[in-house]
Amino acid sequence: MIVVRYVALGALVVWLAGLLSLEFGQALRAPLVAVGCGALVLASLVAMKFVGPPPGAFVARAAIVAVMLAVAVLAWVARVPPAIAVPVNLGLGAILLLWYVHE
Repeated sequence: MIVVRYVALGALVVWLAGLLSLEFGQALRAPLVAVGCGALVLASLVAMKFVGPPPGAFVARAAIVAVMLAVAVLAWVARVPPAIAVPVNLGLGAILLLWYVHE
């Protein structure tokens, strides 16, 4: 259970670090990293729900990850400009990190 939790935290950190480390206009050039990390975070949340006691605010967390994934995919297919996608994903990712801090 704790391993799954740290896998989710690590994937979230990699996802957010990828957004921060690149230049603002090129932040979503590596969509496979964003989609892979997002899918891993979502799969980890689902695994934590069914393996042990569900994480606090599971539905809200899963919804935030789903929105972040949707924004990343839409930015990948050039429907959302990076000037909007990057701050949205960073803000939502910060909210998810705060949940991990308080657990």
